[in-house]
Amino acid sequence: MHDWQYFFNHDRSNLNQGTYRIFEPEWKAEILHWFSQKDVDKQQKEDFIQALIDFDDGCGDFYRYRAYFLAAEALSQFPECSLGDAIVEQLLKWSYAYFRQDKRDWQILPKPLVKTARKTLELTDRKRVIAAFVHLVHTTESRSILRVAAEKLGTLDPGNKSAIAALTLLTPVVENTQTFCQISQNPGEIPVGDETAIASLVQTIETTLSEEINFFAIMDLGKIAVGNSIAIAALIHLMETTLNKDNCCYAIAGLGKIAVGDQTAIASLIKFLQINQGDKICFDAAQALWQIDPGNAVALKSLAYILETSVSASLINRVATYLLKIDPEYKTAIATGNKVAIKMLFQILETTEHQASEDEWERLYAAEGLVKIDSGNPKAIATLFQIRESSQNRFMRLQASQSLVDAIQNLEQLDLGNKLVKERLKQAVLLLVQDIENFQEYDDYENEFSLKPTHQLSYESCLLDIAESLTKILQREHLSQVVITLKDYLSEQFYKNSSYRYEAMFNIIWYCAENLTYPDFHKAIN
Repeated sequence: MHDWQYFFNHDRSNLNQGTYRIFEPEWKAEILHWFSQKDVDKQQKEDFIQALIDFDDGCGDFYRYRAYFLAAEALSQFPECSLGDAIVEQLLKWSYAYFRQDKRDWQILPKPLVKTARKTLELTDRKRVIAAFVHLVHTTESRSILRVAAEKLGTLDPGNKSAIAALTLLTPVVENTQTFCQISQNPGEIPVGDETAIASLVQTIETTLSEEINFFAIMDLGKIAVGNSIAIAALIHLMETTLNKDNCCYAIAGLGKIAVGDQTAIASLIKFLQINQGDKICFDAAQALWQIDPGNAVALKSLAYILETSVSASLINRVATYLLKIDPEYKTAIATGNKVAIKMLFQILETTEHQASEDEWERLYAAEGLVKIDSGNPKAIATLFQIRESSQNRFMRLQASQSLVDAIQNLEQLDLGNKLVKERLKQAVLLLVQDIENFQEYDDYENEFSLKPTHQLSYESCLLDIAESLTKILQREHLSQVVITLKDYLSEQFYKNSSYRYEAMFNIIWYCAENLTYPDFHKAIN
């Protein structure tokens, strides 16, 4: 089979009669193999590449980009292609928009396009990519472009003379020391393990009472004192003797970073957990113990004890989240704790249902914790829907929506054919689409978000989080309708009016394009 149209035959008049194997993941390996075959005529390969890069999809360029990226990957098997230089140059423009010297064609590129273009640079003809970066190093007048190009060269071609020369010139402003060392192949001195620096930080910890100074000193130790016995001893002493709870928490967190496998630290944390039981500081200690001694039974037992005894929905939620992270089978391991925690969280939902709004956060935490411990709990899921629909706090509505996503993902894992699961899934999709359509930036936005100091998110971040949550639960049967609903938000005028929302919409529709056939997507977006 030498005819490239077996893979790609675009019929503009009737897309359903066309052949679009180029967009089907299972055909990608076969297509790349076709380009590597010596008995396939070179002109056939040239014509196929030309057809890919010239493809006008008629639906917002989503499939044009996909065809172009396939052409770029094909260069790895067909490096003699006459179009190779132009293709790599275009990849650079999409990967790093600021590489373009002509500001007249300046535009902000959607992140999925940039991310995929950068990934494709690693998969295409390596020699051409290196040559393009070398050319950029020698021709650009921008120091920022020079730095990025030189660092990329260091990754692609360690020891490249052009990169070394450029980074030597830029030494005062180079930020990526690791990359520079890799390029120059002369690592030099770095402060990790520096005994003088460690001694100075330890002295600071031992002599100051300032929480802020201790925090930064311990964070610095976490970067440079991994495995250092003097630093570990200092943090153990601080944990065991300080009367300041915050300083104790900082010391525990520091041990989690630098004391991996240290038997003295393990013994000290075990003793600490045996003396202090069941509150937030024990959660921190159990986390640190698990970090330095994965699988430690005392750590697991302490976490289970918190679930059994805590009256804080927030703490139960955090413990359940952490347990699920470190041990997906934790439900079996601490079944007794689960039963007690479920009862406690259910009681919180019952007692706060008709109380003042200041209990709303505790109610949200209780519902979140409950669906993590008891996947599919109807009371918890109903509470999340209720908070999502009625709360006056926009961030709380957003967090409830994202918790619903997590809950429904767990339900999906339990029973894909369950009618209730499908109905809940459909409800969640509709709610998230509404969120992203209606989410607004107001003058009092910052004040509302400051109600919870740990939830300082920007307007842009919130929109992108909603978009990501939606793509986590979208099923094939939802995709076409989501495209139909959101397609009008991709207009140029809408981009000018609300670029953040445009990007969130683009991310969602990009996902749909990756998971729909070309004819189905074309029909939905037109």
